[in-house]
Amino acid sequence: MQRLFLQLETVTPLFLGGADPQGEPELRVASVRGALRFWLRALLGGALGDRNLADLRRAESAVLGSTETGASPVIVRVEGVVNSKSFRPLLHNPSKTFTFKGIPPGAKFSLTLIPRTPHREIHEIAQTALLMFLSLGGLGKRARRGFGSLIIQSSGGTKFPDYSDGDCFSQWMQRFVQEATAQIHSFIQKMAMKSESPKAVPSFPVVHSQHTKVLFCKEGFSTWEQAMKAFWGILRSGRYRDNLVFGFARKAGRQASPLHLRIVKTGSSNYHILLTAFRVRFAGQQPDWSVTQAFLEECKTKWEGEWIYGGNNPWR
Repeated sequence: MQRLFLQLETVTPLFLGGADPQGEPELRVASVRGALRFWLRALLGGALGDRNLADLRRAESAVLGSTETGASPVIVRVEGVVNSKSFRPLLHNPSKTFTFKGIPPGAKFSLTLIPRTPHREIHEIAQTALLMFLSLGGLGKRARRGFGSLIIQSSGGTKFPDYSDGDCFSQWMQRFVQEATAQIHSFIQKMAMKSESPKAVPSFPVVHSQHTKVLFCKEGFSTWEQAMKAFWGILRSGRYRDNLVFGFARKAGRQASPLHLRIVKTGSSNYHILLTAFRVRFAGQQPDWSVTQAFLEECKTKWEGEWIYGGNNPWR
């Protein structure tokens, strides 16, 4: 029976609450499953569009199961003994001194995918969604602002990220995103579904070159705190400060930020900024997407940025 075993390491504090929100952080399978579904849905939405929800649910169920189709074909296990420390989740604001308990950087734990009987193999799309999550996303509270960033410390395979240096990681990411999107389209065809690009700004995050931008900054910082503070130094300046497009609250209420920050560790001690921006329809007032474009371009210029995906389609 095929298994996928990954040894993971935290790059930034991981705020992952257990049964007691104020208690010690816990490694939770439910949180990993939630991240897997988010990135699987984003990949599928890029190939199916955001209107054919019946096909999207059918494709998602084929990979990870659902309440209608039964137990997931994939069992997820997360194992490891972790300690906790207190960290400030708002490093950019000296007046906000409250802390959360989190799993500290450098902690190691394992993540395993196992096919559920009678399945003998893990669906290749489940593996792709997992790599998307680990490469572009984070885990736990404040994951869209850089906390809960992880790297694959060991895997026993050759198709996983190359963290040797910034150039190697950037090249690997470009190949991986291209292969992942091609793989999703092939899967949709095998499911006898019709590929369709979103006709307008999608109603949920989708991985599509018109509506997704991924920027990796090759200039490294010596600590994860420095990288995070540098990001906030731009986000809290000029026209970006408290701008609706980054999810800041307005009269319509707070919306989940469509901008995801991840801190990538390469070599022994270089920390890089990786940004993924989704263009997505807001519930209330619609934002100005040219602000996101300008923000990414400023980061690109300042920290030797390189487009991984979506760089040829400027948002206006």
